[in-house]
Amino acid sequence: MYGIYIHFPYCIHKCSYCDFYSIENLNTRNKFVEMLCKEIEIRAYNFGEKIPANSLFFGGGTPSLMKTQHITKIFSALQQFIDFDKNSEMTIECNPGAIDIKNLDYYLTLGINRISFGVQSFLEKDLKFLERIHSTEDIYKSIKKSKSLGFKNISIDLMFALPNQSIEDWKYNLEKAVELDIQHISAYSLIYEPGTPLYDEYISGKISPQDEDKDAELYYLTNDILSENGFKQYEISNYAKDNFQCKHNLNYWNSGEYFGFGPSAHSYINGIRFWNYRSNDKYFKLLQYNQLAIESSEKLTIKQKAFESIYLGLRSLGIDLIEFKKKYSIDLYKENQKSIKQMIDNNLLFIKNNVLRLSNKGYFISDNITIELSKCLDDII
Repeated sequence: MYGIYIHFPYCIHKCSYCDFYSIENLNTRNKFVEMLCKEIEIRAYNFGEKIPANSLFFGGGTPSLMKTQHITKIFSALQQFIDFDKNSEMTIECNPGAIDIKNLDYYLTLGINRISFGVQSFLEKDLKFLERIHSTEDIYKSIKKSKSLGFKNISIDLMFALPNQSIEDWKYNLEKAVELDIQHISAYSLIYEPGTPLYDEYISGKISPQDEDKDAELYYLTNDILSENGFKQYEISNYAKDNFQCKHNLNYWNSGEYFGFGPSAHSYINGIRFWNYRSNDKYFKLLQYNQLAIESSEKLTIKQKAFESIYLGLRSLGIDLIEFKKKYSIDLYKENQKSIKQMIDNNLLFIKNNVLRLSNKGYFISDNITIELSKCLDDII
């Protein structure tokens, strides 16, 4: 089974911190939908049959800017060329300030059963800094309506480590999120991505990021408050109530295969990662001549696959040491026995049922732990 990702590259306003591909001119949405449906058809033709899938994720951009005629046409193509499992998870990302409330009911009729709101903060001052177009009132209105219509799997994104963000402000955000009685929360630390306006402000000295100790304090507060309220951490930035982990993202973290459609979308099939042009113009130009808009690709080596298994496994539900040895002929525990024991003693790692996992404390320095455990790959592969 594959995961299906669709990138909708339009926003009313592009936030200063965002490095995902999107544009603010909405005039080409009809053309985009036409070319997207053509891409789905070509990929299925090359696959040789309907593509079996168990998850669908509309990301962006702001997918809630799609009109009903847009999403109807997209779903028509999906039903024709993708064979979704009856228990498939289908998610759409929505901006609380860029959604037609009437469309929420329509999403349900099409089979969309999970909705993710880009909330980021419940404080107007934070929303202003992040250049979000919604208000706190929009947040409550959108989520209340979603619940009343029957959405039973609702997620929100929150962002911490904003410049000058206080412990009290972040605690307020977490408490408001818990009060919503939703099923999933993604809590991300603000990252200054090169090429974004926010990064330019950081480089010029106009704004200063939180120091590492403060970032850690905010992170641990997140774990404490969410765990006390029924949310279990299943990835560095993701928390869910029982049975509400995002299946689509778990597929990524388990090195599963997926098809990405739309400009800038990535795919991973048969050990090959490939990605589309980060440009509507190039995407349209190639597809109108029945050519896929693939910019480049790479075939992962055994070493790259092993590294990603360590990196992704540690980020999420852990590394099955027995399966890792079968797959890569490497006894990861034996090769790292001394450092693993030390990290277990320092409450950074633990092993349960032959699965090596990070503790909450270990999650915060996962990149360093990944590097340490991956050193053995140089000598073996």
